Amino acid sequence: MAVIICPWCQSEVTQEEGQEPEKFCPICDNELGGYRTMRIDIDRYEDDPDEAEERSEHSEAYEDEEEELDWKRDDGLREKDESLLRFEEAVERLLDEQEFVPECPQCREYMLEAGERIVSAEGFRPRTPEELGRPLLEAPFAMTVYVCPSCFVVQHTLSEGDRNKLAHKLGESAADSGEPIR
Repeated sequence: MAVIICPWCQSEVTQEEGQEPEKFCPICDNELGGYRTMRIDIDRYEDDPDEAEERSEHSEAYEDEEEELDWKRDDGLREKDESLLRFEEAVERLLDEQEFVPECPQCREYMLEAGERIVSAEGFRPRTPEELGRPLLEAPFAMTVYVCPSCFVVQHTLSEGDRNKLAHKLGESAADSGEPIR
């Protein structure tokens, strides 16, 4: 039986012999096969010296074959690592360009500004609060769209100009009534 310690939540994930290794932690759903993953083999026959010797002979027979395959796997990993590094560098450059960098509500990574979405009168039905007597937000208005480069959550935020309009409208309403809106 093998035990894998999840590098993210520190949970022990056990695997039976002959079973395909887990790729994702069943507790936190993070990847297990990468950085900081620790595999520990727990054998039932530790007290039996014959079993230990047999396992030793078995592992020595395949060491040379595994070493030969390692260089093939390393090339694929290097390409993957380089691709990931280029991705991270591109994300950093894009974040540096942004004036406002929100944090992802899902994973707390910084989000990339993807563009702007214009909401027209046909696609929006405003709510009119009694206290205000007119719609809080009227179409057309613009929303800035952000996407998380880590978990790919998309978030919309009212554009800077429309935020100012909303604040001005609420400020006028409070001045008209003589008391602040709650």
